[in-house]
Amino acid sequence: MAVRAGAPSELPELPTDAGLTWRPLAPDDVPAWHALAVIVEDHDDAIERSSAEEFAELFKGDWRDATRDTVGGFAANGELRAYARAELNPVTEGTLTPTLFGAVHPDIRRRGIGRALATWAIARARQQLAATDSTLPARIRIFADEHQAGARVVAEQAGFTAVRWYVCMRRSLSTELPDVQLAPEIRIEPYSAERDDEVRITHNESFAVDHWGSNPIDAQAWALTVIESAGFRADWSFIAVDTTTNHVVGYTIAGAYEQDWKPQGFTEGWTDLLGVRREYRGRGIAAALLRASMRAYAASGIEYAGLDVDTENPTGALGLYTRLGYVPDRGSVLYAKDV
Repeated sequence: MAVRAGAPSELPELPTDAGLTWRPLAPDDVPAWHALAVIVEDHDDAIERSSAEEFAELFKGDWRDATRDTVGGFAANGELRAYARAELNPVTEGTLTPTLFGAVHPDIRRRGIGRALATWAIARARQQLAATDSTLPARIRIFADEHQAGARVVAEQAGFTAVRWYVCMRRSLSTELPDVQLAPEIRIEPYSAERDDEVRITHNESFAVDHWGSNPIDAQAWALTVIESAGFRADWSFIAVDTTTNHVVGYTIAGAYEQDWKPQGFTEGWTDLLGVRREYRGRGIAAALLRASMRAYAASGIEYAGLDVDTENPTGALGLYTRLGYVPDRGSVLYAKDV
């Protein structure tokens, strides 16, 4: 990997002609970081919005080093005007996937800052890869909303290729939920912290096995990015148990992202993760799990159920969601550069 990554010894300089001072981001910068995100996401009509809690979470986890993996451009008054971040959680199987993030305040766009930040983030991602000394495949990634032409141009000019498309789907909870018949040995239960690691292992042995671009999640990353994340709702999350073995065979992890509700005009329960072990598929378990979450959303006074799906998902998820009454909305694009 050290050879393949072609990592530079030093990260490229960033432009100062916009009156910006560049330095790594720190926990004290969370309010300024969130303020920039609100401006950018409103201007760009982002599909998903950020919360301050989500930015605070980015300083947790042994695989993260904000002093090396982030950079922010600050104006003289202390306002954060642009940033970039590269994140890689090294894995021992699957694909190494550094993911790049960044934004530029609308007032200072079209000055080359976005391109410079992309160059910086790619260089940092290459350093991250080189440090793993791995022989696994590697792919640097950038996600962009499909309608955000500027972000897509920056990705394409940086040498990335659009490789995957995702679509958000929603279902009104004002209409009757479908009936789902399960085999008598399969029981749907509320999520329980006691079953948490079994759910994680089930995820790794189902979702991560045959979903493109997915990797196994270790216990620390699962805790920080899933169960302890700001949006997680245990009361909206469920597991499927085979009562003959008492093993978890499926799960759905749901969240409430209240920062999205006002911009989109309705409240929504969101399915973050949904998986069923391969040998249990085709038995209605995924539909039953979604139905349990939708009943929980409705009981909480929520108006819609939402999720997103890879349009080329090999498990037939898109068809399942359509049969359950979900309808497609806006989408996003994954850009990638193989290393």
